[in-house]
Amino acid sequence: MNEHLSNTAFRLMALAFRVKDLFSRRTDILAEFEMMEGMHVVDYGCGPGSYLRAASRLVGKMGLVTAVDIHPLAIQAVNERAFRLGLTNVMGLLTRGYDTPLDDHSVHIVYAMDMFHMVDNPTAMLTDIRRILVPEGVLFMDSGHQPDETARKKITDSGQFTIQRTTDRYFQCRPEP
Repeated sequence: MNEHLSNTAFRLMALAFRVKDLFSRRTDILAEFEMMEGMHVVDYGCGPGSYLRAASRLVGKMGLVTAVDIHPLAIQAVNERAFRLGLTNVMGLLTRGYDTPLDDHSVHIVYAMDMFHMVDNPTAMLTDIRRILVPEGVLFMDSGHQPDETARKKITDSGQFTIQRTTDRYFQCRPEP
């Protein structure tokens, strides 16, 4: 991932997301992501944690939401938000590059929102996500701030996922057999 985002740039992005969250219901999209109680889901490239409250509620007390990011301030923000909101099933996890420190085949759903345009090596990222997903797992992601066709090509060219469904807001992807 792009590790060149300065602390100042991250703080500005986090502020922009907070303002955006006040005026939109973008976290409602998670209701479409097939999350059920008891699941382990990953918010990949979580940023300041805009989706955590909704994801936490959907997986319930027996589930787990792991918020993954390469920026230390993101993980700090996630952990502080989880503590402040009493989200005991949310864990922030700092990662370096594309080697998320989660066990192979341990995650039911990964969602990656508002971040794909910042990924330097989409194939490495998608390979990492496929590794952590259970074989019947699902990846939900949007195109980020790039054309949908660009994002679609990156997903397809990775050889890791098949795009199962496309909506005006996201791609639903399944691991290649």
